[in-house]
Amino acid sequence: MSDGQAFPESCFASVLAVTADCVFIIKDQCIQYVSVGDEVWLQPDSIRGVSIENLLSETILTTLREQVSSAQASGDVSKARYIFRPEHLPELKNLGLSETIWFETRLNCVDASTYVWSLRNINERKKLERKISHQAQRDSLTGAYNRRALIPVMEQNIAQAQRYDGICSMLLIDIDDFSRVNDDFGWDAGDQLLRQIVTSLYQMKRTADFLVRFGDDQIGLFLPETNHEQAVLAGERARRLVSELDIPSASGNVSCTVSVGVSSLSGPEDTAAEMMKRIIENLAIARHCGGNRVEGDS
Repeated sequence: MSDGQAFPESCFASVLAVTADCVFIIKDQCIQYVSVGDEVWLQPDSIRGVSIENLLSETILTTLREQVSSAQASGDVSKARYIFRPEHLPELKNLGLSETIWFETRLNCVDASTYVWSLRNINERKKLERKISHQAQRDSLTGAYNRRALIPVMEQNIAQAQRYDGICSMLLIDIDDFSRVNDDFGWDAGDQLLRQIVTSLYQMKRTADFLVRFGDDQIGLFLPETNHEQAVLAGERARRLVSELDIPSASGNVSCTVSVGVSSLSGPEDTAAEMMKRIIENLAIARHCGGNRVEGDS
């Protein structure tokens, strides 16, 4: 084909037919053409000739208008992300939209009244991002949140408590002589003990409490809206709960005790770092006093 020859219109349709993206050609807000790509739920014959404003929510339309304006001003492709939720898009729901879809879109203006809008389904990418985020904040052995996830939770709750004259506390639970468990019963038994302790504490905690695996043999429990007296009582409940565990293993039943350090928000100038420092100091006192005890702020 020479440079001067026009590209056959049928070839454009073929190009669109092989792409996974959903592509709209819109003129004067009216859908002139649509290639559904992988969005097989969409019915092109039902929306061809329909105004785009009759299909989309005002929130999406506002973003779309901004995307069109950006493309017109730059003369280049404009990008944006959208969330299509069936409950917010009744017309599309009637056409077959049955689940929430994240779309990454590209828009290019042909002239002042016409633009091409392509939508790429990125649900699988979002699921992968959530999985990676979940794994980054979760302990693989116990399923509890890890230490990295704790600090922002502490800082947010402390800031809120200080703003509204509230209170919060935290427990740090350390398994007494955990190395003995591993030596006497094996690493698998030690892992099973950790999992059972976390499971038991999950059952004990309130919905708003935040449970983390703080270290190899340490479990943290952050307690919003909990004063020091209540936190010490919670520490005692955790101590008794763990002491009553009796876990079968190949080398015999495994049991243990724990030491618990407790601290509570001390005032408007307190910080997560200072609170954590006191918790660790109180835990050290509990351990040095023989373990199997709860130590709070003096």
